[in-house]
This record gives sequence, C-alpha cells and structure tokens, in this order.
Amino acid sequence: MSDWTAVNEELARWTDLGLRCAIWLRDDDAVAASPQLDRLLNRCTQAGIPLGLAVIPAEAERSLADALADQPHATVLVHGWSHADHAAPGKKKCEFGPERPPDIRQAEAERGLSVLRALFGNRVLPLFVPPWNRMAADMPDRLAAAGYRAVSAFGAPPRERGGIAWINTHLDLIDWRGSRSAVSLDALLDTLCRELRERREGRGDPHEPIGLLTHHRVHDEAIWALLDRLLDRLAGHPALEWPAVGSLG
Repeated sequence: MSDWTAVNEELARWTDLGLRCAIWLRDDDAVAASPQLDRLLNRCTQAGIPLGLAVIPAEAERSLADALADQPHATVLVHGWSHADHAAPGKKKCEFGPERPPDIRQAEAERGLSVLRALFGNRVLPLFVPPWNRMAADMPDRLAAAGYRAVSAFGAPPRERGGIAWINTHLDLIDWRGSRSAVSLDALLDTLCRELRERREGRGDPHEPIGLLTHHRVHDEAIWALLDRLLDRLAGHPALEWPAVGSLG
C-alpha cells in the first residue's frame, strides 16, 4: 500500500501557513470524440477541476468540438501542428526542432492556432504545447510573434524564457520508457512532495503551478485508477487550488 504520509504532511504545512498551491491537469493528443475522452471529461466534472486539452490541429475533428460543447471546464490548447517527428536521425523526437527552418516552424504554429480557433472559437487558449515536450531554443520568440501567450512543456521552465509565459507539467502518469502503463504511485508522490516543498521554501518560482500530465487515448485501467487516486486526494484539498487554465499565465 502506498504511503501518502509525506504529501499529507507537506500539504498540512501549507495549510498551517495559510498558503495554497495552484495545480492543474493537461491532457495531450486529443483529436476526436471517444469513450476515453468522455471518461476524462466526466472525471474532471466529478472532481470539480478544469482541464487543459492539448489538441493536434492537423487531425482535429468536428466530433471533438461537439464533445466539448457542453464542457465549460475544458480549455483547448494547441498541440503542435501534426505531431510529426522532424528530428535528425539519432535525435529525440521533435516536431518544432532546430532542424527545420524557423519561418516554417512559425507558420505551422500560426496555422495550428488558426485552425483550432475556426473549430473551437474562443475555447482556444493561445498556449502552445510542443509535441514530445521539446522544441528549438528560438521557438518562444517565434511563438510570441505568431500570437501565442504561453508554452507548456514538462519539468522546470528554462532560465531563458523567451518573453513568453511557461506553464509546465511536472507529474506524468505514464511510464513511457518502461511498461507504458501507470508509473509507480510512490514515485509520483515523491515528485509531488518535492515540488510542493520547493515552492513552499521559495526555491524556483513559488507561484508556479504544479501540472499533472495525462494522455487519455492510451490509458489502460491502471492509468485511470492512478488518476482517480490522485484526484480523490487532491481535488478539493484546502491547501490546493485548481484555477481556470486561462488564468495560469
């Protein structure tokens, strides 16, 4: 049985100090309506939390817009253009990496924002989620020129932020390099406790929200169960707040 003791104690310190930590949920690779998407949307509704849904513009279907029509808690984010790998041989997967001309990368980012706005209207937040959570160093400036206000990747934001807000995720529920099922709850709780402690102690940005990362299209029952356990404990906790995704930047 996993031990929540350290996380509970850290959250109690936040409560005793009269502090609240912002936390949010980002789900990647959305393209169409599906039972898996319905399950995610319903779970967020039950927990009373907002959802940042990163949509792949080149593959986005009308059915997705229909599925979100009565889901006011869901905000659409721009997940690259086509989620295609353009990295050089032997390099980590990347769609908006330095191998491609900057003007082409900027044009695709602009196109992605335009396509999703045509499909979802004002449900779209000008927040760019680079596929595989990586992109070229010059992309923040290019994104700002393309009309974006923020970027969301994974881990700590870079020191040089490129004049654009960074709203990253920090806890990935999937073990991509191993089982491709749920990560260990104990490991996830260790990371959550560390992120909370660093903010409370003023290391890094104490106001940076903690982000959970999911991918509903590939969830098995173990991943769904892990998400349920996290939300059962964290949604509604007095030391945590789940602001609207559009307010995070």
